[in-house]
Amino acid sequence: MDKTAYEAIYIVEANLADEAVRAIVAKYSGVIEAGGGIVDDVDIWEPRRLAYPIKNRREGIYVVANFISEASAKNELDRIFRISDDVLRFMIVKQDEKADRTPSKARAAEQERREREQAARAAAQASYAPVESASQTVTDLPQSPDTAPAEEDTTAADSASEE
Repeated sequence: MDKTAYEAIYIVEANLADEAVRAIVAKYSGVIEAGGGIVDDVDIWEPRRLAYPIKNRREGIYVVANFISEASAKNELDRIFRISDDVLRFMIVKQDEKADRTPSKARAAEQERREREQAARAAAQASYAPVESASQTVTDLPQSPDTAPAEEDTTAADSASEE
């Protein structure tokens, strides 16, 4: 038989402990390996808010698993997903030959880049933070008589128009 590349995406409950999520991932990876497949990459996302409630849940943890197997192993995984209570929703798709087989590495690199940018922004803001001193702000400066608003002239004109 010919082995094909697949991607399984499934959502588990967000309130599960890390050990429980890892146990669920191991259970489904075991189903793939028992069918003669090879799990290339498993990416566990942080809890996310769902677009709509699924089985009365508003949040879930997404798990993306890339694997290579025969169609029979994929079908068995599909059957197990359908009868399992620990998966809120799932989807198994056949991957294109040009698809990225290790998305967790790409996500980790992107996360690392975001953290570096955030640290650089925080350092830049800290270096430009206003220094507490006795310096006056623009609104605290005394006004010169040349730049002071002519309030007396407007009140005189207002009182003249009332008479």
